[in-house]
Amino acid sequence: MSNDVTTPDGEAGMTPPTSRRRALWVATGVAGLTGVVSLAALGGLAARDDKSGDARRVAEKQLATPQQVSDTGKADKGSPQTGSGDDRGGRDRDHRGGERQGKVRDVPCDEEKLVEAVDLVNRDRGGTLRLAPHCTYELGGHDKKSGSGLPAIRHEVTIKGQGATIKRDSEDAFRLFTVVDGGDLTLKDVTLRGGNAAAFAHGSRPGDGKAADQQAVGGQRGSRTSDGAQGPDGGALLVEPGGAAHLVKTTLTGNNAEGNGGAIANYGRVDIHDSKLENNHARKDGGAVFTAGVLHVTGSHLAHNAAGGDGGALANDGEEGHLYPQTLIDEYDEAGTVEIYKSTIESNTADHGGGGVSSTDGVLTLVRSVVRGNDACHSGGGIHAVDTDLHLDHVTIAKNHASHHGGGIVNTGGNHHTPTANRDHDHQPQATTTATHTTITGNTAGRFGGGIFNGDTHQPTVETGFQNKPEGPGDNATLTLRDTDIKGNTALNGGGIFNNNATTRITTTRITKNTATDTSKTHRVAGGILNNNGKVRLDHKTTITDNDPTNCAGTVKDCFN
Repeated sequence: MSNDVTTPDGEAGMTPPTSRRRALWVATGVAGLTGVVSLAALGGLAARDDKSGDARRVAEKQLATPQQVSDTGKADKGSPQTGSGDDRGGRDRDHRGGERQGKVRDVPCDEEKLVEAVDLVNRDRGGTLRLAPHCTYELGGHDKKSGSGLPAIRHEVTIKGQGATIKRDSEDAFRLFTVVDGGDLTLKDVTLRGGNAAAFAHGSRPGDGKAADQQAVGGQRGSRTSDGAQGPDGGALLVEPGGAAHLVKTTLTGNNAEGNGGAIANYGRVDIHDSKLENNHARKDGGAVFTAGVLHVTGSHLAHNAAGGDGGALANDGEEGHLYPQTLIDEYDEAGTVEIYKSTIESNTADHGGGGVSSTDGVLTLVRSVVRGNDACHSGGGIHAVDTDLHLDHVTIAKNHASHHGGGIVNTGGNHHTPTANRDHDHQPQATTTATHTTITGNTAGRFGGGIFNGDTHQPTVETGFQNKPEGPGDNATLTLRDTDIKGNTALNGGGIFNNNATTRITTTRITKNTATDTSKTHRVAGGILNNNGKVRLDHKTTITDNDPTNCAGTVKDCFN
């Protein structure tokens, strides 16, 4: 803890003995499995094991006897004194995590009291915990089954942080929270720091139908190693299928996952509002967030996160979401749905695709948001979308970089020409990107498509010669631009847009001052748009001007060179 506790004679309080922490976990574990451990028994166990004095025992007794209080801390005489299976204090929650005030427990600045409080509120079938203002709760132990420093969330639980921090303080690797099927966690005004999800002994494979085993997995479903072993997801928070989490004015920083989701791994539903996710890392996908469920992000900032795979800040995987049985995930048809509103995604990095955001087989919507200064070591510096339905409205994609293709955006149907050819699910979208009132500027790519790469990314080449070629089928992906600016982007070829075996439709759009740096004299080079074996359609209100060395190199009908 960061808040030191002193004894009545002024000496520093002693660290609670390790045996007490072990005893506490035994109690909470049994309670979670059987539901028969009484509050009195838990209090008695703590009292017997605690040798630090009467004051601590009195505090524990007060915690173990829940009281109904209002949000101001005053007693609420109109509320029942004990919870029942059907009583959740009259609370009701919308998708933003708002709730009516129910039972509130004040949690002293003591990590063991926090563990006790989470266990008690679970056994009360929900409630609200209010943390000590600006306290740091340092978790030194974890549950071996869930892989979490706190008991798994199984009911509606709200934690009001009041500026407090919950962090891992141990050489052992574990995440901070796990929300299981039926659990619903709201975090307000709290910081989650230093969570580290690693491999655990328990686990089962995705979609094997063993619901009980899956609840005990502790996040080992979402990522698999090359030998089929389960990998760990969600450095700070794991939301399992059927679970939900709501983060309001919450900061997640310095968390790590050896699998997916440096801060958060979501297989259910997560809402993030007015929050910060910074300096998190995932060995695989989703430096800050990995989602295979439903995700809403509003008014939030995702920055300086890193992924060893795809999605420096955020990775969306609709295909992974559909591995789970329908009974284990809410809104099954929406698996792999992400909505981002009035948020900023900047200065994130990915070792493969999607320096800012990556999405596979999902639906990704960004509205009035900024994707800026992100870096992908392969393709899609800002956004990398594969077989995804991507919508951009009033979005700025600026100063992103990709070592290969698509400095700003990659929209691709993968390495095939017919996105619907090998579909197992009729509801999965084709590769489509629609951008309206959007600005794509100052992005760079080492190869093709400084602003946007649209189409087949499999070893694209520009054939030698300057003869007019017939249009290709254009069936790998579809790009639609309306009232959009594409300016000042740079690539080896196709400085503004590289369209490869795909279809691009452009209306009322300005494509200007983009640059292609290829000095070859043997093939076409276009600073504005290079159409390669695809289709590009322009309306009469679109302007393509002042691109270097040419606007379209004769590859686009109605484009003046």
